[in-house]
Amino acid sequence: MSKKIITIGRTYGSGGRLIGREVANKLGYAFYDKELIELAAKECGFSPDFIKANEQRSAFGFFANLASQGFSYSKDTLPPADMLFVAQCKVIQDIAAKEDCVIVGRCADYILRDFEECLHVFIRSTEEDCIHRVTTYYGVARDKAAEEIKKMDRQRGAHCKRYTDRTWGAAENYDLMLNTARFGIDGCVELIAEAAQRAFHPSRGDSVY
Repeated sequence: MSKKIITIGRTYGSGGRLIGREVANKLGYAFYDKELIELAAKECGFSPDFIKANEQRSAFGFFANLASQGFSYSKDTLPPADMLFVAQCKVIQDIAAKEDCVIVGRCADYILRDFEECLHVFIRSTEEDCIHRVTTYYGVARDKAAEEIKKMDRQRGAHCKRYTDRTWGAAENYDLMLNTARFGIDGCVELIAEAAQRAFHPSRGDSVY
């Protein structure tokens, strides 16, 4: 029986990570975000600190789709950033094969594009709402918040393009796109939970969690 997976892409400061955790709690799914760092570290032999610092920094050319196709790698054949992506692909695929879960970021929507029971979600918000969130909860200085948001989103977009040849945040890559400034954190959680109900249990689509 296929496991049920929800992937969540998100702009920086949109609240996507919090939404993902709350959705996982609501549905009784496992939750993976920063937890993937430790798992990828074990897979490729890098330290968690190295992975945290480099997992979305793409300074090299386009890598194509080798990792998601089971490409075999070694320290002699790939740059560290590419090795890291390959390791994260394996970790994400292994997780998706063993348990119902919510996975935040890390191109999981692409890596799991061939899995049957996947709901792919993208969370965004207004600049004002993102600035409020990063200054209130992430400790970013108010005068640096707008630029930090742009920088992080540029990194995520470049990472996505490099490893998937997709445009990050493009509607065609997701089943559901939500604006937290419009629906709020709780509203987004409810909408994703209902969408999962309809996607994974269509015969019970009129009931909600």
